[in-house]
Amino acid sequence: MEQWQDKLANLAVSITAGMLLATGGMMMSIGHQQVKITSQVENITEKLSTLTENIKNLEVRVRELEISR
Repeated sequence: MEQWQDKLANLAVSITAGMLLATGGMMMSIGHQQVKITSQVENITEKLSTLTENIKNLEVRVRELEISR
């Protein structure tokens, strides 16, 4: 009888360990995705900043051209 209970206890430990490893793997994957998303957001923000600066420069140039007419 004890042998059966020991096997069941060992199985429970194995299942729990497997679940913990899977959860840890998922957490690492989520963390990696967050890093990638943060990097992409920073990249987009930088590009938007450059676009905004280009638009301001174009507006200045258009005013200069209008004045020079």
